[in-house]
Amino acid sequence: MVKDYLARRDFDFLKYRKRFLLLALCVILVGVVFNVVRGTKLDIKFTGGAMLKYSYSLDDTVSDSDVSASDYMKLDKTAIAGMVKEVTGQDSTITIAQSASADGGVKNTITVSMSGKKTMDEDTGDQLAEKMTAEYPRVNFAMIESNSVDATTGSEFFGKCLMAVFLAAVFMIIYVALRFRKIGGMSAGITAIIAIIHDCLIVYFAFVALGFSINDNFIAVLLTIIGYSINSTIIIYDRIRENREVMGKKATYAELANRSLNETLGRTINTNLTLIVAVLTVVIVAFIYDITSIITFAVPMLAGVIAGTYSSMFISNALWVTWREYRDNRLTQKKLSSFAKKK
Repeated sequence: MVKDYLARRDFDFLKYRKRFLLLALCVILVGVVFNVVRGTKLDIKFTGGAMLKYSYSLDDTVSDSDVSASDYMKLDKTAIAGMVKEVTGQDSTITIAQSASADGGVKNTITVSMSGKKTMDEDTGDQLAEKMTAEYPRVNFAMIESNSVDATTGSEFFGKCLMAVFLAAVFMIIYVALRFRKIGGMSAGITAIIAIIHDCLIVYFAFVALGFSINDNFIAVLLTIIGYSINSTIIIYDRIRENREVMGKKATYAELANRSLNETLGRTINTNLTLIVAVLTVVIVAFIYDITSIITFAVPMLAGVIAGTYSSMFISNALWVTWREYRDNRLTQKKLSSFAKKK
């Protein structure tokens, strides 16, 4: 129904291209302000540090019929951070999460992350478990993981992740440039990458604004959004290439882009809206069950999907039209200048 309705419409998107680009720039500037005010938090996987992970469950003395049984599972992150400070002398970040267990039930975990060069041994982990047990006597704590990451190793890992993102962008420019030679392949490739950079910045600013640490989830979201955004952009470029043959060389770049955007609008809205609803559902469920690991992935992912939808429709095409018009104007001026000199 939506697709049929949109098929009968003829929107002049390129008429407002400056507004679309200005809106994108304003959002990025707001993100820069958040970045300056809040700063960037890097996960210990990138900066180096130690991480202790515990599972916890109710003591056998608490029966399922106990109406207050659920209260025993509500842990205070601030109180636990204070215990970590007493045992290790370091500040920490506390993450409480739930995941599915092998028996089909729910596994409760608490992760203690500490940045710095100091490593954590099992004795320290056991001392912390004893502290938490003393504070929550009817909850059993068991250390299931203890990791220490060297700062040098962490920075190398972060560099490799950024290199993976960079190489993905380079290969995409090459692919788009070769595939869309008939509509100015290099200009199409570079404008598509500019749109992707916009999407990546939105994802980054979402992590900063929400106070999430830059971790492996960040890299996963970036790579996912890059693939999603370039796919959406390529579909529109493909229609532009087809319409160039249908409309001929007399059609302006704006007319060409407008027709292509209108023809793919129904598909774009239906596909992207479905994806947004799916990711939003994951976000809501993650918040209901307080699944931190999913929240730190799904919320920035939602922001990235929205940004990718916007950039593929309003940024890459606007920049492509502007680039091609500028190039043609330059060529025309050179020809006129050359003609004038000959006379």
